Amino acid sequence: MSIRRIPSEHTVAFLLGVVFFAVATASVSFARFDGGVAYVWGAAGLLLARLVTLPVNRWHLPLLWCGLGCVLEIAVFGLGWRAVPALTPVLLLEPVLAAMLLRRVLGPGLHIATVRGMLWFIGLAGIVGPLVSGVFAGAIVVFYANAPYWTNLLHWVVAHGLGAVLVTPIAYVAFNPEWIGRISHWKRSDLFANTALLLVVAATSVFVFYQKTAPILFLPLLPMVLATVRGGRMAAIASVIIVGATGAVLTAQGRGPINLMPGSTGEKTLLLQGFIACTVLLVLPVASLLTQRRIIAERWRESEARYRTIADSLGDAIIDVAADGTIRYASSAIAGMTGLPSDEVVGSSAQDFIFADDAPTVAEAYRQALETPGRAVIVQYRGAPVDDGERRWFEASIRAVTAQGEALGIVGSIRDISDRKSLELSLTREARLDPLTGLANRRAFLEQLEQRCAATPSASPNARAGSLAILDLDHFKRINDRFGHPAGDAVLQAVATEAMRFCRSHDLVARIGGEEFCVIFGGATMADAETAADRLRQAIRALRIPIGDDQTITVTASIGLAEIVPGGAAPEILKRADTALYEAKRHGRDQLRIAA
Repeated sequence: MSIRRIPSEHTVAFLLGVVFFAVATASVSFARFDGGVAYVWGAAGLLLARLVTLPVNRWHLPLLWCGLGCVLEIAVFGLGWRAVPALTPVLLLEPVLAAMLLRRVLGPGLHIATVRGMLWFIGLAGIVGPLVSGVFAGAIVVFYANAPYWTNLLHWVVAHGLGAVLVTPIAYVAFNPEWIGRISHWKRSDLFANTALLLVVAATSVFVFYQKTAPILFLPLLPMVLATVRGGRMAAIASVIIVGATGAVLTAQGRGPINLMPGSTGEKTLLLQGFIACTVLLVLPVASLLTQRRIIAERWRESEARYRTIADSLGDAIIDVAADGTIRYASSAIAGMTGLPSDEVVGSSAQDFIFADDAPTVAEAYRQALETPGRAVIVQYRGAPVDDGERRWFEASIRAVTAQGEALGIVGSIRDISDRKSLELSLTREARLDPLTGLANRRAFLEQLEQRCAATPSASPNARAGSLAILDLDHFKRINDRFGHPAGDAVLQAVATEAMRFCRSHDLVARIGGEEFCVIFGGATMADAETAADRLRQAIRALRIPIGDDQTITVTASIGLAEIVPGGAAPEILKRADTALYEAKRHGRDQLRIAA
């Protein structure tokens, strides 16, 4: 395995200074047609691209080496040593000012993938920076070259603005080279297709810039866009380089549409730069947007795979139902509830698996979920008979799926509560339910606790009778005193509903008096019971209970937890849990404590 070395900042800054000097020298040597400023200037775009990738406190190295490049270029190929002290700061001012303004408005980086980011980039890097530096540069050129001020100011602003717009995006990608490694992962078919599209770009460019009878500069844009869509940023940059190089060489030979235009050589040079800059602003944002879409698609696929794995590992069935009632997704647990594998359930109507007498109740819950996005709606219903011919009870917790404020369907979890329903019906028959909350009352709870304590210890060392949690609402009397007993009843009912939501089919939730509840976690280890009880405590704290007039009440609970030992005494276990509860109260409430 080869280890890829990353150049140090000193090395990168030095190389940038060398390239800056070479580009600046070429501009002054070949594009300074009338003794004034150069008609081509891309050096500032190189420095700007580097500055926007770095925090401000690390700008000194690029500025140092590019400053040395400026000094050598001005002294040897430009206006001479005398102009170095005046012109060097002006040349560096342009990219520094543009980088600072872009960072202040858009943050670090070059944000040209959006219309807003592109407009700010063109305005600040292509107009404001060149205009501010041009005000000083025009005066310097007048003093050292005896050239007209306004003409050179105009040429400076146009040449430097076009150079920044043309060079900065390409150089910025070069300073973020992680995309280059993607070429090695291209399939052979991708490499062949991208190469073919670039050859089409080259052939089209040669045809357009070789002939000089028709102004068809627009013609290369189509294959450039196609190459960008197919090959991404690499193809976009290659397309710009191909078109730019072809256009520059053939235009310098007197061919191509640019030479059909009237004007001097310098003006034609500016026009060619403007055309190439437009191609950059066309294809690079497209490439950036496509890259973002690819990243989003990859994350979506990963998220979907993770979601399916989690959903299939749960005991509850997870479903996704469209607004018209069609099942779009069902986890593997649905097979045990419907007798059909999940792939056969998908595409069916959800009503097909609901007992007809309960269909209106489920439909009303579905309607409530769609009308109140963000709120979970719990509904119990009987399903269609499965292999054993028994009609079983299910509980669904459903919530609306929304996009831009519009409900698109619901997602929900379904669990089999047939055992719990049997117990509830038995309790109802024997008047063992709390009339306010619908939970088991104190008598039913004590009988259930005594049954578990009286059970013969299993031969298996891992078998457990379960755990007991006593839950007491904190400062409940204040709620009654401040808001009245109806509000207190609403709080008790909301807490009861939340507790039932966390309860498994073989657990028991009871209200044993006032604001005190008990939960028997059947067969649960202390670790599992502690996790479940603490989640319940957090869920109660997150409740927002409406009491009318747009008012809501919040409440917290303290919990004591003790293990149910087979053969132990129910009063002793209850006392241990109660002691842990008061320990939680004594330590500040809204706490969970485990009995010693």
